[in-house]
Amino acid sequence: MIEINTYCKYLYNSLYIPIYLYDKKELIACYPNQEKETFPPSLYLTRLWENERKVSYISTTFYSYYGCIQIENTDSCIIMGPINDFPYSKESLQIMGKEFSVNTSNTEAFAEFFYKIPQQSLDTFINTLLVINYTLNHSELTRRDVDDFMGPQIDHTINRTYSENSFNEKEEGILNTNNDDEREWARYIETGNIVKLNKFIRGDFRGNGKMPVIAHDNLRQWKNIFIVSVTLASRAAIRGGLSSSIARQLSDIYIQQVERLSDIEDVKSLSTQAMMDYTNRVANSIVPLSADNILRQVIQYIRDNTNKHITVSDVAEHVGFTRSYLSQKVKKELGIELSAFIRRTKLEEAKDLLTFSNKTISEISNYLYFSSQSHFQTAFKEEYGITPNAFRKSIN
Repeated sequence: MIEINTYCKYLYNSLYIPIYLYDKKELIACYPNQEKETFPPSLYLTRLWENERKVSYISTTFYSYYGCIQIENTDSCIIMGPINDFPYSKESLQIMGKEFSVNTSNTEAFAEFFYKIPQQSLDTFINTLLVINYTLNHSELTRRDVDDFMGPQIDHTINRTYSENSFNEKEEGILNTNNDDEREWARYIETGNIVKLNKFIRGDFRGNGKMPVIAHDNLRQWKNIFIVSVTLASRAAIRGGLSSSIARQLSDIYIQQVERLSDIEDVKSLSTQAMMDYTNRVANSIVPLSADNILRQVIQYIRDNTNKHITVSDVAEHVGFTRSYLSQKVKKELGIELSAFIRRTKLEEAKDLLTFSNKTISEISNYLYFSSQSHFQTAFKEEYGITPNAFRKSIN
């Protein structure tokens, strides 16, 4: 019988990734010894504990990962992390300091703790979690048992009725070519639309449909498709505002990872992870990482309700602040009036519908709750310098 505390100590001494042993959600031991300020924030612990999988991981708003291994027949679990693909920057550490509630007098020690954690790809980290699970629980899992593609992006309280009330027809019968597939998911990456990309992935992206033959070997075929997809995703992310240097570094990391894989399903899984990673980073480049929870709730509420008549007052009531305070806050942090942001979000949805559905201009106008088709057309032209009909013709 393995003595878990000793096991965790040896584990840390071999990996140098912070390890936390919890029993009944109470911290029993941590390696290395550290101040409370560097313990995993309760938000991430809660999400890991709520996950019913034996092995799970989550991504954070600062692009790092925490993993969890539930120890069978006990109330104990091991939390590991955070791990990161890239070195922490001063900006990211400042943002993390707010999330970890760091005392301003301890910022240097806080930064030093995270600087010491070795960089590691998510692919390697997941494999590490699987090895630990096999050692402790004697159960063999694959990364497909671990992957969860609904990342945390931006304070993700999704309105379930959004997907039910949206145009279900948009996903039916219109993805006729691979070019259509690519344009659709690339658009979701470019706009940081994690909800729609996730829906698309669970439907069509993971291998349904006819693929071009670009290799004689089936595994090589999927690896080549992966490389093309990551390249397109990187370009889409750059168009969406992600730093070109980060986008290209991510591309290099993912291509190196895929070349080490020997199973087609693992290649598909890594492909999905890469798409979500790019989209998550674009979403957080659109919404600054420094943005507080209020602003994130505002943006998510508006995105989830583009098919409804929502006003500034509705948004203010949803987040529990006065209209004037919220309007000033949005203007200061996003540089745009809240009413204009609502309109812009609806018009971005209109571009998707014009591109990926066969709905008429009138149907799209009604769906997005514009007062009239004329109002919709005028607003669209003011925003993009082209009419909705001309825009649709330009992309076909």
